[in-house]
Amino acid sequence: MKKVLFQIMAVSLAVFLTLLLLEIGIRLFWKNVQGPIIPLSLKTHRLSGNPKLGYELIPNSSAFEDEVWYRINGDGIRDNPYPQQKPQGIFRIAAVGDSLTFGMAVDFGNTWPKQLEAALRRMSIQAEVINFGVMGYDTTQMAELIESKVLTFSPDVIIIGYCLNDIGILSREGSVLSQYRGYHEFLTTGISWLDGLLSHFRLHRLFKNRLYLKKTKTHTQPPHFSKDGHKVLQVGLRNFIIGAYNEPANRSRLEQSLQKIRRLTEGKISVLLAIYPELNNFESYPYREVHSEVARLAKDFGFEVLDPLADFLKHDSRKLRVNYTNLHPNRAGNAVFSRAVARFLVRKGLFRDKAK
Repeated sequence: MKKVLFQIMAVSLAVFLTLLLLEIGIRLFWKNVQGPIIPLSLKTHRLSGNPKLGYELIPNSSAFEDEVWYRINGDGIRDNPYPQQKPQGIFRIAAVGDSLTFGMAVDFGNTWPKQLEAALRRMSIQAEVINFGVMGYDTTQMAELIESKVLTFSPDVIIIGYCLNDIGILSREGSVLSQYRGYHEFLTTGISWLDGLLSHFRLHRLFKNRLYLKKTKTHTQPPHFSKDGHKVLQVGLRNFIIGAYNEPANRSRLEQSLQKIRRLTEGKISVLLAIYPELNNFESYPYREVHSEVARLAKDFGFEVLDPLADFLKHDSRKLRVNYTNLHPNRAGNAVFSRAVARFLVRKGLFRDKAK
């Protein structure tokens, strides 16, 4: 009996050491062995039962990409767990937006909502800033998210981190989730703690990605360009974005979304729409008129408006973004935005009589 136990232990130890060495080797040479890249949105997002949202974050999911951990809590947001009932004496802010708010390619603490929270606390303001950002959301989805989830957390202020494509253009997450349908559930045990543990191992991720792509043959499909993508190729990004704000269908969708947010919050919750500039072409920034148009619309619906473009133009745009090809803000870019928001909130006195 002892001999059998010894043999089992020896085999188990050998298997463990083999897997450990494989994990170490894969981590060292990950860029060479990972093969076709599975989009990040598949690992943390899923199609939603709410057709107005289209898709949503997956509660209790996690992914390691861009040298960053993306951890989604049980409420389906990239943040710490919060009670829905706001604690006494806390000023609660809900940050709503797309991938810039979600924090693509930046650590959780470097997202603008968490930097804003830290900045306010340094001012001795007991604030919570909850990050409701979802990659690719436009204002239509944000309005629905505010109604279905944000309001249940009783925020004192809702801050919409508005990106210029939030009028409803250039979002690929919905089509990606449809194309790669079933990835999140593939090669899982159904045991949440075990699946959470496995997600930390690149050996498991390598096998999951390779087997999924082999099974579905998704990576062999020809590249697909959306209608928006084709337009960008034809007229260029600058002309496309500016032109999008002149199209009646886009304007109508944006106005309806802002009207819905006003209806949900009027007389109860302050709303601040803060415009995030495109981190490119600061030498001759081409979207000033778009900023002005968005600001005018938001003010017409009774929202507070912040356009921190002047703060951004003091910097080299290349030092505020993740890298040359990824124009999402890095830690420094989010810091410029969060500082501007903090100053605005204090100047407007939105904290008075709110933290009850």
